[in-house]
Amino acid sequence: MSSKKTEKSSSKKTSGELLVMGARGNHGGLGNFYTRSWRLVALDASSLTPRIATWQYEDEPGSVSGDHFFDARPYAALKVTSDKQSIILQPSNITGTSFALCARLNNGSVHAWGHPDGGGSPPAPIKDLRNIIELSAGMGAFAIRLDSGNVHAWGLASSGGVVPGDIAKLKNIDALSGSSYVFVAHQTNERIVAWGRSENGGLIPGPISELTDVVKARGGQNGFLALRRNGGVVSWGGPYPMPEAISLLRDVQLLACTTYAYALLRNNGQVLAWGPEIWGGELSADIEPLRDIVDIASCSTGFAVRRANGKIAAWGHLPPVPEDIAARTDIVHIMGTSKGFVVLCADGSVNAWAGPGYFISDIPPAIRKLRDIVAINANQDAVVALRSNGIAVAWGDPEGGGKTTPYTSLLKNIRAVYAGGNTFAALRQDNRVIAWGDEGYGGTGEQKALYQMISYAKKAVT
Repeated sequence: MSSKKTEKSSSKKTSGELLVMGARGNHGGLGNFYTRSWRLVALDASSLTPRIATWQYEDEPGSVSGDHFFDARPYAALKVTSDKQSIILQPSNITGTSFALCARLNNGSVHAWGHPDGGGSPPAPIKDLRNIIELSAGMGAFAIRLDSGNVHAWGLASSGGVVPGDIAKLKNIDALSGSSYVFVAHQTNERIVAWGRSENGGLIPGPISELTDVVKARGGQNGFLALRRNGGVVSWGGPYPMPEAISLLRDVQLLACTTYAYALLRNNGQVLAWGPEIWGGELSADIEPLRDIVDIASCSTGFAVRRANGKIAAWGHLPPVPEDIAARTDIVHIMGTSKGFVVLCADGSVNAWAGPGYFISDIPPAIRKLRDIVAINANQDAVVALRSNGIAVAWGDPEGGGKTTPYTSLLKNIRAVYAGGNTFAALRQDNRVIAWGDEGYGGTGEQKALYQMISYAKKAVT
């Protein structure tokens, strides 16, 4: 069971309905290269306070207990149980390229909207499918996995929108991972295949393609990393090869990428990095000795890590962590944007910092004083925060999702908010989808075609 529980629980014994909130992400998203984790929360629907729940992927025997859950397998159905109440969270519902948004419907089909050349217009054969079980995104293309083990793609060919014939014939694919220009597919025999720009990872070297113990792959803009079952790591694509000392490790658990740099987290809580310093490839002196790191996030030019003590640290080509953020010991989640990071704290507040000229650090006073935020998501330069009362608020680039008008009144009873490159899409409790941001890329308000066709969760059959 994949989950990381590090912050102290503030759950209280409650008797209301079970309420779960937060987006189930995908291995791609944003059409770019930001590494991020996905945090779900369990609340009491009456008091809106955290409550203890059991989290279990339906295809795994193990479970984890807590008032929150880090979702490592968002393409798998997830059962959440609390006080004899059980619901099933649907696999990752919505994702976006830099140019379009796409939703996986309850009937196993997909619906996309936005710029037609960047994934917003699936071809007719894909529109007719009813057995899609996973959706992944690149910069300008989408890829889907069917319950038959096949994969399909559409969108810009330069972003992996065309699946090669030999890969299209495969019927044993069980996971997808997208990056800017490449998709990697994991097979049931623990081998991987890729397609897209060869110079960015679309051509897997022979020795790596022959491996039969690959657990997962993660891509950046210019290369890919793959984690092996023995805790080792391999890399390909891009101009910066992995150092030999790192290739000898056998205790790696997390992988992360920026534009040209890479980082990994070991089982002992240590983080390592390589690549150009200006892209985050060299650790700062204060981070090298740390052995309590539990999560890694990235932006385009740097990395940030969350520690077991609730503090964070960051390195790369970005401003230092502001003193008020660095002093906190209750940070429960961190997420990157193009040139910055946003953090969620245990008291329900948010904070952010970014490079000069970027919007996300300018948090409106009304949002800065909130103490009921339970989930965050981000795109290139905007952030959305989901409150426990179901209201979504946003800030950042007003043309890229940082301004919710004219749809503000619709952003209530929200269960999850998903991100595209310059857009957001919110899924409501009543199965309505509201999108905002760049209208040319899908931020066009309520998606009438999706009404009652997509849901965040369903009641578990007992």
